[in-house]
Amino acid sequence: MATYNVHGGHNRLCPGAGKYLDEVTEDRAVKDRVIALLRAAGHTVYDCTDEVGRTAGQNLANIVAKCNSHKVDLDISIHLNAGGGTGVEVWYYSGSGTGLSRATAMSAAGAAALGLRNRGEKPSTGLYVLRNTVAPAVLAECCFVDSTIDQKAWQVETMAKAIVESVTGAAAPNIPMSPSYSAGSTGTDSDDILVDGFWGWRTTRKAQAVFGTTIDGVVSNQPNAYRLDNPGIDSSFEWQIDPSGYSPLIKAIQIWAGMPESEQDGRIGPMTISAIQRKLGCAIVDGYFSAKSPCIMSFQTWLNNAA
Repeated sequence: MATYNVHGGHNRLCPGAGKYLDEVTEDRAVKDRVIALLRAAGHTVYDCTDEVGRTAGQNLANIVAKCNSHKVDLDISIHLNAGGGTGVEVWYYSGSGTGLSRATAMSAAGAAALGLRNRGEKPSTGLYVLRNTVAPAVLAECCFVDSTIDQKAWQVETMAKAIVESVTGAAAPNIPMSPSYSAGSTGTDSDDILVDGFWGWRTTRKAQAVFGTTIDGVVSNQPNAYRLDNPGIDSSFEWQIDPSGYSPLIKAIQIWAGMPESEQDGRIGPMTISAIQRKLGCAIVDGYFSAKSPCIMSFQTWLNNAA
């Protein structure tokens, strides 16, 4: 049996990419499932994901420190890609024979499983995790968050099994999938969203579906200060900084929350957040969305039930 480090990239404090899929949500789902499948097969696995680093540099340093605290056969870093492409690619440290063979197998397996283009193995000496981990390492870019082709093909369980089978050379065990995995990882607006207290792009799309506005994952025409002052509004949230107009979604929420017509400006400032908090019966009405906000959790639960 082998020993592995596995981690999801980025975190909610320094998020990764987002559009049709949210990188942090999806890489955590894949990471958790890969760990569960490897452990079920008898392997030793350490979760080296970092949730506390407040900058990209801190996040990467924390991940590497966790990885290097264990003696393992392979480090597996899980990400999603962006930039207008499509398909699966896996990076490895240039010159590492183990990294090359693992990356080649993993990219081919993931692409075949999802039915996407195999972009292949990619050598690098610049990626921090690959450069600084002691054990051989691979960094999987599982698909593109900004591709509708990839969004439609995306399945957490499918990708997780492909990763496991590529590194073990054996079929992944059949074990039940936790209900939480179905909550944010299939890429369709009819599915339940994760109740995690962060208002990101998926919560926006779900709200747009429930309130009957255009479903694009974008909250349009908002002052940047509203986002910066509310850490529960995820920075991977598609936020259009242009206060010259208004958001049809936010205006619909303001009507739902019972705000006076004179205050229905389509912007999610303190008055609107307070109205949402009152509507949902939140214990604290302060016009502020904290990280892991209980009120956002209540709103996400309401959206799931409303749908």
